[in-house]
Amino acid sequence: MDHMHSSRKICKSVAHEDFISNLPDGLKDKILCCLPIKEAVATCLLSRNWRYTWTSMTELMFRGDDFALDNGNANDNVSRFLKFTDMFLSLHDGPILKFGLNTKDIQIYTGGHIYRWMLILSRKRIKELQLRTTMQDCYKIPSSFFSCHELESVYLCFCRLTTSQLPLLPKGFKQLHTLHLECCYILRGNNFGDLVGSCPNLNKLILNRIYSLADINIHSTKLKMLTLDGHFKHLNLHTPYLTSVVIKLRPLSSDTSKTRCNFNFSQFIASLSDVENISYLGPILERAEHEFLVLKPPKSFNRLTKISLDLDLGNLKEANLALCLFQHAPYLQLINLQLTSNKPMVPAVHFWESIDRHVCLFQNVRVVGMINFTGSGAELGFLKLILEDAPVLKRAFIKDNGKLGKDDLKNLLKMRRASKDAEIVILSGLVPPL
Repeated sequence: MDHMHSSRKICKSVAHEDFISNLPDGLKDKILCCLPIKEAVATCLLSRNWRYTWTSMTELMFRGDDFALDNGNANDNVSRFLKFTDMFLSLHDGPILKFGLNTKDIQIYTGGHIYRWMLILSRKRIKELQLRTTMQDCYKIPSSFFSCHELESVYLCFCRLTTSQLPLLPKGFKQLHTLHLECCYILRGNNFGDLVGSCPNLNKLILNRIYSLADINIHSTKLKMLTLDGHFKHLNLHTPYLTSVVIKLRPLSSDTSKTRCNFNFSQFIASLSDVENISYLGPILERAEHEFLVLKPPKSFNRLTKISLDLDLGNLKEANLALCLFQHAPYLQLINLQLTSNKPMVPAVHFWESIDRHVCLFQNVRVVGMINFTGSGAELGFLKLILEDAPVLKRAFIKDNGKLGKDDLKNLLKMRRASKDAEIVILSGLVPPL
């Protein structure tokens, strides 16, 4: 009887004990950070112990669509979101290590709010910052952003960086390892290189869909991954230890003759020593000043295993670029070509047929992809070369977009191959990732 009585007492005690309220503060913070921000604030109703827990959350994500009501007025949704965010940040107590803002789904114009929020964050030891705003916002990067010296990762969308916005950076961003700007404007006169130079540990730089009228001079021996996609007036890159590089140059206007990018392309390629993955997309050679890429024999990309190019195989200038890369990449395994046809001034007449077959240019290539294949003489010449010259080739993917007839496709499948395992795959649907 005494044993049963004591067991009931223990059960009753356990039933009445508030385990959740007695959790360590760090664990409570983790729980709240997993909830939508409105639900995290609503936990103040759970008990006294939870009343102010949300005010010390270390990771915050404000999403505009969390405030969109099906039967609500759009302006009311925007007003509700802005007021909530203002209230939350004004009452927050303690560090904010991660801050995210996403207003794309309900097209919020933050106006001056974003400057006020950034000023608060600059005093909160912020480490990770993500601002996904809309085109109508297109705010200037707040000056208080440059006071966030403990930043480690930054993503900014639809912003403007101007000369007046870039102060002296004596402290810099010593802990910043990732900088990602998307759909941003870098205006004339801006020394963007100073910003990169103030980040001694930056190893990943992504400039995606950028419009730049400034001179972009990037000198860094720490960068490992570089993506440049957009409209650039001037590029000067000295980043010798990149392992991955993606460059896509877009025209500044429809008049391409006046919009060439002043880009030290040959010097940039020649400076790379550790690169493993190269992607040159868009009409890069038509945008770059230099006519031909020349790499001297000692140069070799011994770690390069993947090359992706937007390429006109019938253009002598572009064919020379591709050949030069292939010749200096002895361990190349994957080639992905997005084929174009620009009616070149200097056609590559029998260029690929003239390559010495004894060199074994593609000795380690296992996969090749040729998208937008039209069956031109240059394209057939390159395909013939790689099939006859790649002893370990496994697959050659061809996507013709319905431009080839049945007889043409049959002739492709009959082409002679150096590898007994080589398979030609004609794609009709989505292109698989190579």
